[in-house]
Amino acid sequence: MIGYLKGTVILVSDNREILVEAGNSGVGYRILMASTDTAELAVGQTVEFHIYTQVREDAIELYGFKTRDERTLFTRLVTVSGVGAKMALAILGTLTPAQLQTAILSGDVAALRRVPGIGPKVASRLVLELESYLKTARFADVDPAAVAVPRARVDARHADTRSALVNLGLGDAEIERALTALDEAGLQLDVQGEIVWCLQHKS
Repeated sequence: MIGYLKGTVILVSDNREILVEAGNSGVGYRILMASTDTAELAVGQTVEFHIYTQVREDAIELYGFKTRDERTLFTRLVTVSGVGAKMALAILGTLTPAQLQTAILSGDVAALRRVPGIGPKVASRLVLELESYLKTARFADVDPAAVAVPRARVDARHADTRSALVNLGLGDAEIERALTALDEAGLQLDVQGEIVWCLQHKS
């Protein structure tokens, strides 16, 4: 497996991919990256990347990252249900490791939904599935105080309700207040009942 690559950029594509020749080997490695990273590159530039090698039945893909922290987060992100490699790159292209950790630990669904392609269900799933890991993870660009940020209530039971309320035009703050009040009321309702209750108690 390739874990690190240093060489010269010989092609930058609009498709979030580049070609890098390692040394003077005459071999160009196709590397997939976040669009924000490829935008900073130019042909002829010497680069070095931490690489995640993904082996599939039909292809071997190389994903490049400027730091080990980004590569580590990428390997975690692709384990979340509904998050593939393309979405994981979009997340890391939108949020730094510090911002992502803070968003997850504070339950900041709105910050996660700034990432193109992420809806309320996936955002809630990211919080639920990564919170435990990110409570103890340490990244070079993260203020240690970030891991102490209190998390807003995010419950997998409310994923369908949250999605419906978003579609009905409610904002994230309204939804969080309504769902928090619902939990505090201790009511056991089906999704339809939760939606009706939240609409009645959204303010």
